[in-house]
Amino acid sequence: MDLLADIGHADQLNSAREENRVLQSKVKELSVRVHELLAENQALKAEVEIYREEFKRGGFSRHGLGEDGKEEFVGVEKEDDDAEDFITAGNGIYPSDPAVVLSQIHGNSNPLCCTINPDDSLLATGGADSNLNLCRWGLALAPGDDSSEKAVADSIRVPCGAPVICVAFAQVDGGRTFPVVAAGCMDGSVCLAYCGRDLDASKDGKDRILRPEVGNECNGINQYGVKHGRYVKTVCWSPSAPILASASADGTVQLTRVGDGSLSGENFCGRVSMEVIRSIHFDSPVESMCFLDKGDTLCCYVRGTSYLSYFNLKEGFKQTKHSLNGGSSGSGCFNDHVSFSVLSLCPSPNGGKYLALATDCSRNIIMETGTSRIVRNLYGHKNDGYSNPKIAWSSSGQYLYGNSQDENCVCVWDIASSSIVKKLDEGNGGHTGLVRDIYSSQNSDTVVTVSFDRSARVWLRDM
Repeated sequence: MDLLADIGHADQLNSAREENRVLQSKVKELSVRVHELLAENQALKAEVEIYREEFKRGGFSRHGLGEDGKEEFVGVEKEDDDAEDFITAGNGIYPSDPAVVLSQIHGNSNPLCCTINPDDSLLATGGADSNLNLCRWGLALAPGDDSSEKAVADSIRVPCGAPVICVAFAQVDGGRTFPVVAAGCMDGSVCLAYCGRDLDASKDGKDRILRPEVGNECNGINQYGVKHGRYVKTVCWSPSAPILASASADGTVQLTRVGDGSLSGENFCGRVSMEVIRSIHFDSPVESMCFLDKGDTLCCYVRGTSYLSYFNLKEGFKQTKHSLNGGSSGSGCFNDHVSFSVLSLCPSPNGGKYLALATDCSRNIIMETGTSRIVRNLYGHKNDGYSNPKIAWSSSGQYLYGNSQDENCVCVWDIASSSIVKKLDEGNGGHTGLVRDIYSSQNSDTVVTVSFDRSARVWLRDM
């Protein structure tokens, strides 16, 4: 019986081995096919881009697209040969010196987002440790080898209850400062914190958290503040009023009026009025957003759409759509085609005349605001659907900063030539990990970045 059992086991082993050989052969065959399909997919993408460029130059007609009727241009807005602002190359002046390195700014956790306040004196970073960090980065420029460590140690840490993935300071309104910073979190909440000049008055960050006044609770605001159904994708403030816009993965955009714009250390009590003035609902996550026209217009990108949505706040939030495919909305050519998502949206410093778009297809785009006109396409980096593309303008509006998922660097594009003129990388004191976020001051040549090397860097002009 033992001999028969051994023979049976041997037969089963031989059968399993043969099945394994067949499966391995099939895996190799499918792997080859996958590589072939990937190559075909890349070729098709390149062909589509060629068609788009030809279409923008007027190379397509209704007849050429298989439609009847006489030949005429379709879906192309009348435009000049070039954007006048980008005819000549930049003057070569932009921040490239990592003057301040703030290591371990969130301890052993990674910083996830960054920004600086309107007078460039205060750096705010959000981290995976669920803290909002407020740091007077200028202290790191003081003499002494440990000045950076002291600046980090003196930072105010505001507990937000969940990882902070986006952050924004309130803007200056009519010469007054509104010392509030908003932090969008993974749990769908938006934490508001006081950040006045008397920052050292309390070292306990919990004392700086702003809660809604009693009776302000409603749909979109709970006892702790603004609340979405899913994690917050982005936050931004109107430049002319204390109005906060917050966008979420649940497809909602909420506009909340925060106080009356007169908050100061003297009247700070940990409470502020919060009023939801509008909620906008989409079918898909809102990936990026910004205010335009001095706060009169809100521009949003919703995943899966092929256009930017502009909402006019003075006309009852009337919506206007502008195609991302280089043609006017409704032209019937490529308008429904979606080849990328816009994950970062940034208005130019010259009054928002242009918009910079960071996409998940290794392409950054410069568009004329309020139109479908594509002014420049910027390549040379890599960002796909698993990346976190970020962009920022230089204060002159002649350069664009962006990250790349395959290099520990910040790419600097000269917009006029559409070329990368410099990479701020480890070779010149840059980050040793992938760059997570970038923010550029509109008032000075100051750029801040955070990275998965657990540090924040402040870049200044090389003197």
